[in-house]
Amino acid sequence: MSDTSSVKSTLDVLNKYNSLVQESLGGDSVYIRAKETLQHLTADGSIDDAQKAAIIADVIGKAVGSITNSSMSIALEWAKTERELELKKIEMDQQLLILAQEQLLKEAQVSQVETQNRLAAVESKRMFGTATFDVTTGAITSLAEDGKVWNDMQLVDQQTLNAGVENTLLNSKIKESNVAIHKVVADTYVNFGSYNFTQDANGISGVTATHGVHKTLSDTQREIAIEQGKGYTYNAWANALTGSASMLGTAIASDTFTFSAGSNELRLFDAVVLCAENLKSASSTADEAIPTAV
Repeated sequence: MSDTSSVKSTLDVLNKYNSLVQESLGGDSVYIRAKETLQHLTADGSIDDAQKAAIIADVIGKAVGSITNSSMSIALEWAKTERELELKKIEMDQQLLILAQEQLLKEAQVSQVETQNRLAAVESKRMFGTATFDVTTGAITSLAEDGKVWNDMQLVDQQTLNAGVENTLLNSKIKESNVAIHKVVADTYVNFGSYNFTQDANGISGVTATHGVHKTLSDTQREIAIEQGKGYTYNAWANALTGSASMLGTAIASDTFTFSAGSNELRLFDAVVLCAENLKSASSTADEAIPTAV
């Protein structure tokens, strides 16, 4: 809608004044009637020229003055009223424009409210699922188990169950860890005993055994290893003694060896004696289990 009204640049008083004067002095106006009455009285001798002059000066002059003054006042009021009507029409046009814009605004607001209502319905459906209402009281009678809130509740319930299972599993793992720690401690004590030590950035130092008379598995294994070493040494020297003694017996029985100094048979005899001494050492203490050959 556009503004079709405009305001003229002048009040146009002069044209209105001329129109009013012409209308007041012409035709069947009071002025014409007074003029015709005066002419009639003069024609039939009812008044003389002196009276005519007085009447013209008094009545006609006053009438003309009154007509011209009234016409000017009316012309001014007329122009003023027209101008006010024009301004009023412009004001009404502007009010119509404002009302049109307000109508567009209301329509946009209605559309926005409808959109918000649709979004609210979508959000309600998404969050809470489909609800059934009592048409009389408006109270909710049922709610479908398909909304986000319901699924979140299900998830929380499942997470609670999972937390219980995880707690049980954690307790089992703690017990398992305790058992494993106990096994490590027990194995360490059985295998190596107990020790005090100092640990710093350079590593472990100052290790001191604290298991007292407790015999550890490593001690037992060491003794077994020593005994095995003694057995291996015993067998070696026993075999060497048996072989060298047999050779020595053969040499004595042949009557060809004199066992003189530096002879081979004397050296064989010395070997038999060495083997016998080492065999004796192999059967004695652990420190002498693996003697050094002379």
